[in-house]
Amino acid sequence: MKVLLGLAGLAACAAVATIAKAGPIEGGVTAGQVASVLQQKGYKADVGTDDDGDPKVKSAAEGVNFTVFFYGCNHTTHCTSVTFQAGFHVDGGLALDKVNGWNRDKRFLKTWLDKVNDPYIEMDVDADHGFTTESLAEYVDTWASGIPEFKSYIGF
Repeated sequence: MKVLLGLAGLAACAAVATIAKAGPIEGGVTAGQVASVLQQKGYKADVGTDDDGDPKVKSAAEGVNFTVFFYGCNHTTHCTSVTFQAGFHVDGGLALDKVNGWNRDKRFLKTWLDKVNDPYIEMDVDADHGFTTESLAEYVDTWASGIPEFKSYIGF
């Protein structure tokens, strides 16, 4: 019984610690904050930098690797927007009318074709004024739930 009570106490402390970290993100989001939210959602999060020296976070959901790119950093750790992005290799590429159909019918995840007509999906997030860890967590859910739908759409 004591063990159960002790475990319940630990769970309550963890919940309070998570709630204490929740709240406004001032001055833009950091790679550490994105990584933390991804990890809280059960995803991996490897923080690095892109070719321009801006932060990036590599992760995966639904069997698909993706990267979160950071923009508006102005050589600081706080960035005003991010883009979630994943690419898919499709033999023979994807037809432009298929891409246009997705973009016409879907609201948050948009798709485009690279030079060999492989599709990419991405989702832009404005992380500047009034952004919170709760809204970031909702965007992660939106992103992760759209991946299997897109995979099905392109027959991946």
